[in-house]
Amino acid sequence: MRPLLLAERWARVRRAVPGEHPYPSGDHPERSPVPRGARIDAGDLGEAAYVPDLRRKSRAGQGLMGAVRWLIVLVGVALAGLGAVAIFGQATSGTQPWDPELSDNFIFVKSIPFVLGLGVAVGLARGRGAGAQRRRADGRVERFRIGTVVGHWIMTIGFLLALPTGMWQYLGGILDVRAPIDLFLFYRVHYVGGAVVLFGVASFLAYWSINADRSLLPPRGQWRAHLAGATAELPPRLSGPIARLFRLDLAARRPTPDRFTYYETGFSFPVWTIALALITVTGLIKAMRYVYPIPGGILYWASTFHVASMVLIVLKVLDHLRYTLPRWPMMVAIAKGWVNEGSIRSLLAAEPTAAPAADADVARAPAMSGSDR
Repeated sequence: MRPLLLAERWARVRRAVPGEHPYPSGDHPERSPVPRGARIDAGDLGEAAYVPDLRRKSRAGQGLMGAVRWLIVLVGVALAGLGAVAIFGQATSGTQPWDPELSDNFIFVKSIPFVLGLGVAVGLARGRGAGAQRRRADGRVERFRIGTVVGHWIMTIGFLLALPTGMWQYLGGILDVRAPIDLFLFYRVHYVGGAVVLFGVASFLAYWSINADRSLLPPRGQWRAHLAGATAELPPRLSGPIARLFRLDLAARRPTPDRFTYYETGFSFPVWTIALALITVTGLIKAMRYVYPIPGGILYWASTFHVASMVLIVLKVLDHLRYTLPRWPMMVAIAKGWVNEGSIRSLLAAEPTAAPAADADVARAPAMSGSDR
């Protein structure tokens, strides 16, 4: 009875409204999914800013993960501090089980686990990083987060300490030249620099593992295009042979880069990755020989590739300066984090064989956001 009364009441309402007629059964018109008259501007076609997908993550889950991350950080810092106190306490007690001449070597090798743990803790503390990009009224934007800037300076300090002292250990013997200071001081500074580099590498890997930003890597299937773009930025004496070797078409037109130049994504970052991985692994093998018997053949090749990686890093530093000094806004961005927006956009638009400016408008939103690495 109730459904019949409701139907009769609905019919009376329909008759009371002029021009309204009930639709025949099964003949309801479809509603348009898009409002009529809606306009789509060119800016709406650009790439949307990165927004983390939190639909499947409850507030309780997010809070729990944050608490666990900070707990790991605190544990890592505490263990590193306790390890440092124990190691240096034993080294200065006069009762250490090693020869005084090898004191620095053993201090370094015993501190490696704590240095790596502290680096992982700091990397996790940086979290997922990417947030809303900050801008200033004077036209400057935050291209790199403070964690990226500090990490870059840490690696720079590590290289300045480790590379010159490491090279002298080998060049001094090859050239049969004695320095005015004792050799063990070179080793001591080299170990300090090596520990700083290990900390930076561990921190970067920990942060990289939980961060979704991969803007320093070419997208899937575009390695060849990025390699061609990187080769096009080399001096002609180098770009020609490399292009012929890999059969690259340097004249092909490519879209304007989004965040980093083709040279950074197609050449610089991969070379840095190889060099740092090589010098880290070989350095750890060389250090382990003080606490674990390493076969002579493995130790020989580890030492050889360790020297080769040092040479590669020196060459890459010179190449890095060759590329970035003429592009001064890049140096300002990585040194301070903030840079003039127009300066970076002009550098990206000046890429060799870049596509017309229309493509640059599409990439405008992400072009300045950089990366938190």
